[in-house]
Amino acid sequence: MKIIDAALRAELLARAAESPRRRTHYNLHETLEDPIQRLCVAVLPETRFQPHRHRGKWELVTVLQGEMTLYTYDDKGTVLSATRLGTDGANSVELPPDCWHNMVIHSPGIFLEVKAGPYTPTAPEDFAPFDGVQAAD
Repeated sequence: MKIIDAALRAELLARAAESPRRRTHYNLHETLEDPIQRLCVAVLPETRFQPHRHRGKWELVTVLQGEMTLYTYDDKGTVLSATRLGTDGANSVELPPDCWHNMVIHSPGIFLEVKAGPYTPTAPEDFAPFDGVQAAD
C-alpha cells in the first residue's frame, strides 16, 4: 500500500526546492511499462512547464496541495482555457489526448498525475513551438 501523507508531501517539496528545475516527482507505478502511469509531482512557483501534448493519451491532474492554473492552447498558441486548480475549489481536470497544455504554479504544491502508459519520453515535436503562459496570472 502506498500512502500520500503530510510527511511524503513535505519530503517531496524539500526535494523540489533542491532541484534546479524546482520540481520533482514520486512514481506510484511499479515500472515504466505499466499500462497506467501514476505519480505525485511536487512543484514550486519558479518551475516552468513548456506547453506540450501527449499523443494519443489522456491525462488526469488532481491537485493535492497548493494553487496552480492549467492552460490549454490551440495549435497556434492561443489560450483556449485557464482553469484555476487548488484545494479550495476545482482540484481535478482530465485532458483529452493531443491537447496542448501547461501549468503555472502559484504556491508550493503537489499534484497527482495519471495517464495511460507505458511511459514514453515527450518527443521534440510534442513540445509546443510557442511559449504559452509562464507567469502568475
